[in-house]
Amino acid sequence: MSPTRHGAPLWLAQLPRTRRPSYPRCRRDRAVEVAIIGGGLTGCATAYVFAAAGVPVALFEAGAVGQAGSGAGAGLLRQEPDLDFHPLETRYGRRFARRVWQMMRRAMLDGASTMRRLRVRCQLEAQDAIYFTRAREHVPALRRELSARRSAGLAATWLPPAQLQQIAAVDASGGIRTRGNGQLDPYRACLGLAAAAVRRGAAVCERSAVTRVRVERAGLALTTDAGGTVRAARVIVATRGATPLFTPLARHLRSTHTYAVATPPLGARMRAALGRRTAMMWDTGEPRHYLRWTRDHRIVFGGADQAPPPPRRRDAALVQRTGQLMYELSTLYPSISGLQPDYAWHGEVVATPDGLPLIGPHRHFPHHLFALGGGGNGLATSFLAARVLLRGYRDEPAAGDELFGFGR
Repeated sequence: MSPTRHGAPLWLAQLPRTRRPSYPRCRRDRAVEVAIIGGGLTGCATAYVFAAAGVPVALFEAGAVGQAGSGAGAGLLRQEPDLDFHPLETRYGRRFARRVWQMMRRAMLDGASTMRRLRVRCQLEAQDAIYFTRAREHVPALRRELSARRSAGLAATWLPPAQLQQIAAVDASGGIRTRGNGQLDPYRACLGLAAAAVRRGAAVCERSAVTRVRVERAGLALTTDAGGTVRAARVIVATRGATPLFTPLARHLRSTHTYAVATPPLGARMRAALGRRTAMMWDTGEPRHYLRWTRDHRIVFGGADQAPPPPRRRDAALVQRTGQLMYELSTLYPSISGLQPDYAWHGEVVATPDGLPLIGPHRHFPHHLFALGGGGNGLATSFLAARVLLRGYRDEPAAGDELFGFGR
């Protein structure tokens, strides 16, 4: 049995370095209509959407495209925001909550259909989503969540313990099933979107961190650490969190470290004992855990979120959280007790207090548009942001775009 590769996200490890694309550094001055800071899923989706709309755009990534937060993501293509419907309704009202969920669903379908149309090989596949609890005391709250969704006209069904055992082989007290979700390889999805943007005329620069943004009479001037200066009419910041250039916005965001493990490919006998494997799952625990299967029959299990540990403690924290996750997975599926993971890694999740991303302009930063605090919802939030940003750039906002702004 090979030792666990700590710090190696499964998605990056499965794509050899020789097959990873490489983009140039921004060593020369250039002018562009829109400059995008950030080369993760949101930045790449935005670059593609803008380029497909005929807007001259360039993307600048401090490291390598897709190898930061997106490459460590779960790859869940969910229509649900990070915050449940009932608490969102309690906080903002039913109309607000329903519109947010409807927009998230459209964004999920948009992302999935775009990946299929572009023929991006990212292991995209449809999956049900099961939100379950193993604690009987959590059943009333989960049923309230189901009732709130149904009252708002959102499709969902209740799964009693026997059905959960039949579908997913978990011993649980109840759950909510939502159909029409999906899962994918987030790193390959990111690379596919970047390549599609380039085919549409976008420029992509790696290892080109933007170190300064100056407001000029004709727009903005961006300085990169690669030596080039970029002049742009608008800048889109798609960096998940508030970088040092935008520290005043940090008060809107909170950062946590989340951890994940990937088992070795499981044999047919073991898989037969673990349910139908046609659904991705997450629980009501605090912090929550998610579970999904890969095409090569691995379980990817994540959670154990915590505040970011000091840099000197991060390796030790990863080892500790790896053991914790494997123990928690074994309580869900006792038949895998003693199994060691092939891969274990951590990622940073940046979210807002209400679980909704911040998308749009900010009054303190003229000529800027932002897409921050996407949480853990990957491609759906990325396509939501890309469409809202394009409408904002064109000054053609749609009903509901304001729900994701800084003023909500």
